[in-house]
Amino acid sequence: MRSASAKQQGLTEQMIDEGIEEYETSENFTEAEKIALQYSDLMDTEPDKIDETFYDKLKQYYSNEEIVELGAFIGFNIGFHTWFGTLGFYPMFTPDGRLVDQEESARIYGDKPISHTKGAIQRAMKGQKEEATGRIRK
Repeated sequence: MRSASAKQQGLTEQMIDEGIEEYETSENFTEAEKIALQYSDLMDTEPDKIDETFYDKLKQYYSNEEIVELGAFIGFNIGFHTWFGTLGFYPMFTPDGRLVDQEESARIYGDKPISHTKGAIQRAMKGQKEEATGRIRK
């Protein structure tokens, strides 16, 4: 999501946060996007709730082929991020899109390497201020 092309198309950290935390009530997502985000959320947290009734809801917006493609994409990404977590790998990009090394990423994202967490944006901005004033910890 934090790709350069997504940012060029107008994706912001606020939109990412809203997509993670408030997609169900957001006015920035269509009903089709909300059900896709719910699909992703359920696959990650409560896969047993994805039943025939849920698939029927998906079919209101997506073809069978699209549901399979969406499910495969979600499943791949959940697995990929889970695997990276076992390796202790931190994101390569800051919330504002800068490419950073693992040491700086650990400082920004905190003790547990995850792709997004509350406070990451503030830590990234603090790091930029420290860099600008020459007070960065290395």
